[in-house]
Amino acid sequence: MSTPRHHNPGYPITLTLGQETLTAFSISALSTYVLAPELNVAFDMGDCPLDAVPIERVFLSHAHGDHARCLLRHVSLRRLMGMAPAEYFVPEQTLEGFEALAEAWGKLENSRGKPGRMPALKVLKPGEVLWLNRQLAAKSFPVTHTLPSLGYTLFDVRKKLRPEFQGRTGPELADLRRQGVEFEEESWLPRLTYIGDSTIETLYRERHVGQSRVLLLELTFLMEDERELARQRGHTHLDDLLAFLKECPEVLVNEHIVLKHFSMRYTRKMILSVLSERLPKAFLERVHILV
Repeated sequence: MSTPRHHNPGYPITLTLGQETLTAFSISALSTYVLAPELNVAFDMGDCPLDAVPIERVFLSHAHGDHARCLLRHVSLRRLMGMAPAEYFVPEQTLEGFEALAEAWGKLENSRGKPGRMPALKVLKPGEVLWLNRQLAAKSFPVTHTLPSLGYTLFDVRKKLRPEFQGRTGPELADLRRQGVEFEEESWLPRLTYIGDSTIETLYRERHVGQSRVLLLELTFLMEDERELARQRGHTHLDDLLAFLKECPEVLVNEHIVLKHFSMRYTRKMILSVLSERLPKAFLERVHILV
């Protein structure tokens, strides 16, 4: 019996979402990775396709193997291809474990202590901001799962004139700058939010994620008899999402919502059928199903 295509991490899906092109794969217990090459960013590294290797910043949501096991593969492939070390951002509580894993792997490969063998692991605490460039910033937030977990929002940061200075000429603004007058203000526009494994509690608590133009959201379980299983394993059930949409209809105003991380027990046809039948039509119009 051959492996279904939607269960093969070697066959990611490419999503074109306006200004964003994402290459992604996400099936529960198999693998999750999301590549945003135009932003030079990846989220999670359950597998490491060659397209991931040039990406210089990897944000890990948590330490489960299907989300993190190929971090060291990414490190070694970049080294083999003569690339500079990438940066890897992890929840603070997992840093020691990832460092120990890298040390153990170096010992197995007889490369422990050699230059460039240890990954550049860095901690992002909830609420911390990381500048990716002058106009792009990442901010982390806590996610409810069975392990310490983070979600990440990327912001387009732009400067614009304060209302009282609009209409001023270039020379006038230059003169104000020389005088030390602050005539600009920053505008933070949420561009993309990634949530790895999570219960629905994250959406109730972190409602700001509904403002991102693109939201990647887990939806692991779909069947009625799996609600308790979803709760035990720290995942979202379709009934949880439906209840949230009913109770908080104003929250998820995202232009694009990517549903991902479906259970291995489902066929692609089953996933598409259940979601098309049960999700509200207006919501479904903004949804991309990652299978």
